[in-house]
Parts: sequence; structure tokens; C-alpha cells
Amino acid sequence: MSYEFYKILHLIGLVTLFISLGALAYIPLEKRKPFMIIHGVSSLVMLVAGFGLLARLGMARDMGGWVYVKIAIWLALGATPVILKRKPQLAMPVTLISIALGALAAYTAILKPGA
Repeated sequence: MSYEFYKILHLIGLVTLFISLGALAYIPLEKRKPFMIIHGVSSLVMLVAGFGLLARLGMARDMGGWVYVKIAIWLALGATPVILKRKPQLAMPVTLISIALGALAAYTAILKPGA
């Protein structure tokens, strides 16, 4: 598949991930299940598409440091629903941290520091 295909798929995963995080932060616990599923599926889509992009860039074997930063951000955003379930009162700080992580991911993807 093409680079463009993986990039579009990655962006779709990104949008749905952040929509699900917003919903998980602010809807009642008993109504969260569909958004948990969306969060998991979008996380998987982002992971697969991200590695597809790396393969298309020819970086599958020699990943730069920026890739590890992106994986760490992916893991942190993946753990966010657990935090929101255990501590729903932290919705606003978790939302702001998620936005900051998204900005850091964008910066890292575009500028590829340490590549």
C-alpha cells in the first residue's frame, strides 16, 4: 500500500483516538463502553499505520530516536482511559496533558528530531 494510504489511515486513527478520549473524559462511567472500543481500535489503527509509514520511508530497520518518542506517546495515550476510569476527577488535567502529548507527537513526526 502507498505512503499516502498509511498517512490517511494514521490521521483517521488520530482523530478517532482524540474523539474517544474526549468522550471518555466527560461522559458517565456506565456509558463509556462504545468509546473504550473506539479508543482501542483507533490505537491499533494508528500503530499499524505508523509502522506502515516507517516501512514506506525505508526506516523499518533503522528507526530514529523520534520513533521511540512517538511509541512512548502512543503508550501514554493508550493508558489514558485507565486513569480516567480510576480517577474521573482528573478529567481536565488528563485532557490538557493529552492535548500536549498530541502536540508533541505532531512536532516529533514533522521535524523528526534525532533522525
